[in-house]
Amino acid sequence: MHKISQLLCEAYAELHRKGQVQFPLYEKQEQAIDAVVKTVNANYFGVERFLTPEDKAIAYLCFIIKDHPVTDGNKRLALLWFSVYCSVQGLKPDATPYGLDVIAVSIEQSELDMETVMIFVKAILFR
Repeated sequence: MHKISQLLCEAYAELHRKGQVQFPLYEKQEQAIDAVVKTVNANYFGVERFLTPEDKAIAYLCFIIKDHPVTDGNKRLALLWFSVYCSVQGLKPDATPYGLDVIAVSIEQSELDMETVMIFVKAILFR
């Protein structure tokens, strides 16, 4: 399992311990989280799909929300990881005037393809 996947699983377990999500993680959800992380960090023919830290932050946010790797708390997990990742990378996203919760719900409800969603979300958060 990828190191970031392990961190995400630990973060989710902490949300569960605090009662912020209802269901514990099972192996199937851990594998789904790992698949998201591997997608974000993948190389295709030696070329990274997401080149910048901003692109990776947006990809994590969108893929965790849209791929729905856990039974409960996908948006909470995505927002938590987005905040942690941005902090570690020194990124300063600006969610005003919308707020990250509104952006997360918009990502979840969007019927646009993933690439288009990520372009819009990046334009909003990293102007």
